[in-house]
Amino acid sequence: MDIVREFDGALTSLSDGKVEGRRYLLGVSGGIDSMCMARLFLDSHLSPEFAIAHVNFSLRGEESDGDMDSVVEWGRVHGIQVYTRTFDTKAYSAENSISTQMAARELRYGFFSELMDSEGFDLLAIAHNLDDSIETIFLNIARGTGLKGLSGIPVRNGRIIRPLMGISRARIREYVESNGVSYRDDRTNFESHYARNRVRNIIFPEFRKINPSFLNTVRRDAEYFREASDIIDGVYAGVCSRVCSTSGDGVLTIGIQALLQEGHCGYWLNMMLREYGFNSGQVSDMERCMTSGQSGRVFRSGTHELVFGADRMRVYPLTQEEETELIIDRPGVYNFKGMRFRLDFFPRPVAFNPVSDGSVLYFAADSLSMPLTCRGWRPADRFRPFGMQRGSKKLSDFFTDLKMDRMQKLSQPVLTDAAGQIVCLPGLRIDDRFKIKTPTTIVAGVSIVR
Repeated sequence: MDIVREFDGALTSLSDGKVEGRRYLLGVSGGIDSMCMARLFLDSHLSPEFAIAHVNFSLRGEESDGDMDSVVEWGRVHGIQVYTRTFDTKAYSAENSISTQMAARELRYGFFSELMDSEGFDLLAIAHNLDDSIETIFLNIARGTGLKGLSGIPVRNGRIIRPLMGISRARIREYVESNGVSYRDDRTNFESHYARNRVRNIIFPEFRKINPSFLNTVRRDAEYFREASDIIDGVYAGVCSRVCSTSGDGVLTIGIQALLQEGHCGYWLNMMLREYGFNSGQVSDMERCMTSGQSGRVFRSGTHELVFGADRMRVYPLTQEEETELIIDRPGVYNFKGMRFRLDFFPRPVAFNPVSDGSVLYFAADSLSMPLTCRGWRPADRFRPFGMQRGSKKLSDFFTDLKMDRMQKLSQPVLTDAAGQIVCLPGLRIDDRFKIKTPTTIVAGVSIVR
């Protein structure tokens, strides 16, 4: 098929069937792929309205400036608006502690998004082609991937479209050369220091020896993988609804027995946890923990912590574990690490029954030495749980009896009096030494605020 007609078909499909009336912004670097795309927009039988955006990353000195000048000149010759922006990419990379490649991506798409919003463009066209997509599949395989990683680069993602995705780099080069389209070569594309370049320059030539049309073969397979991924996503949604829940503070809870009953639990667990940064090796260890019942085991990714309980796993965002203390010298509502509780004082009613109904804990206020302190638990903490007649118990053992995991322990408030004695664990238990007795005249009540 003629490449212009193929391009027109792709553009129409990616524009939801209608090109007329839409405004396109083209990300153009000056290289062969993006200059081909610009020329195809110019030659299109659909006469799309478009403009060009170019980013100078200042990474290759005069070469970078030359790229920008060539794009601007092309726009001038053809009467196309060209927007440019120059960044100090290395400085941005250092300031944000990210790679140069990631810095360039953030700066590029940030500029494009800003332009689209301010100038009223509907879609952003990027010049990724068939080779790029297949290269991405091979890189994903080398790094470890699921079905989505075997689907290649999506042809559309929100406002971003890739109308060259079905066109090979060889056909792009043929079109550019036959139409005298000027472009700039980035010399780093011919070096094999980067992983993508090694795939492009070393691995692909070997595959072409085995199958000259292997790009189209892999392309068809990628389409099947994409369909399979969509099917599995539907099944996965059902699994999540049966075994997972997420609280308002972002804590994910996974029922162990419910997950085991689903079958293929390692696969589902990997899908659930990959967005939290856990790797496949960790997921394999977790699967073994599920079947052997290793309660208390902890796994960490760069952003989250997964804690095994007796019957469930919980995934918490990682936070700084710093000492937090609140001084409490009056009634009111207090917030400790996301848990809100209310403290009230009132005269003891004549027929008052101090037994908690589960929503409020009562203790003797006139036995307290004020002010109270609300803090986190400490390894040496001991108290006498309500009902224990003598002696004391380590707070850590009390938490273990309740099957609380590490993150639940860290977020549990502990109320102590001025002498440092534990008075109450809001939402759980009072200390027996502060229970309401016959002489008590002032009662304190602690309730969790939902």
